[in-house]
Amino acid sequence: MHTETLQQFYERTKQPMPAELASQANVSHFNVKQRTCLNRMTPYNRRDYYKICLIIGQGVHLADDKETPLDGASIIFSNPDVPSCYQGISETQTGYYCLFNDTFLLNSIRQEVRYRSALFNPAIQAVIPLNIEDQERFLYLFSEMERLLSSTYTYKSDMIRSLLQMIILEGIQLQGVVASENTHDRLISRFFGLLNQQFPVDSPENPLRLLTPASYADQLSIHVNHLNNVLKRSTGKTTREIIHERIVEEAKTLLLNTDWDAAQIAYTLGFEYPSHFNKYFKQNTRTTPLLFREQLRQAH
Repeated sequence: MHTETLQQFYERTKQPMPAELASQANVSHFNVKQRTCLNRMTPYNRRDYYKICLIIGQGVHLADDKETPLDGASIIFSNPDVPSCYQGISETQTGYYCLFNDTFLLNSIRQEVRYRSALFNPAIQAVIPLNIEDQERFLYLFSEMERLLSSTYTYKSDMIRSLLQMIILEGIQLQGVVASENTHDRLISRFFGLLNQQFPVDSPENPLRLLTPASYADQLSIHVNHLNNVLKRSTGKTTREIIHERIVEEAKTLLLNTDWDAAQIAYTLGFEYPSHFNKYFKQNTRTTPLLFREQLRQAH
């Protein structure tokens, strides 16, 4: 299954390539556009970026070989790992779409919130139908992101992240994906509470204490297999994947916001050798820690 990159998206849609994507890899990127008439099918593939669509019109959304008809207004949260496409039916198609990468988010969405949203959790239905009130609310949020993006305001990216978080949280509320009072949900809350206690890392003298699924299971007084099964069913990710994602996010934050060298960051995040951290970071981001820091600081 092909995975479409941000660069390939702009080439396919015949839009000007954003300067940062043309010259640098793994740089922070966000864009928002109004939708126009679309009565053709988009390619069915995975993506290396996130996409949220506000669709007003008739069409069919296909994800993981499951078709969902759309009639009226709907919002679609496209998980990068889930192959999907959209086929417009009605001649008049309006609304918005926004797309962004992990680097743009940079710890702005808490992990426990992520796994309640279809944008990050493939186990959740991606399409949410909207009533008129919902439609107007989302139209406002998208239009505000569009206005900010074209402005010269110094902190526009921070405001856009806040609006993006509102869109994601509104989607969770409409979806009805909320924690119920059962044993599994309490276990998930305890796990994320334990995970969050370790972050943010504030000093090289206070390295991460819990690094493996087994160490978390010990703290929660349960078997590691039980923890893994509960998290996998609820979030679509294994315990190890969730821990690794959080460590990578923290590494990015430290590279951007501190002057610690790569060795200090490596030891603080629990790596025995800096070379292991460099290899780990490159496997997860396709760039080295130092190059990532240089590119991100240039973008800011």
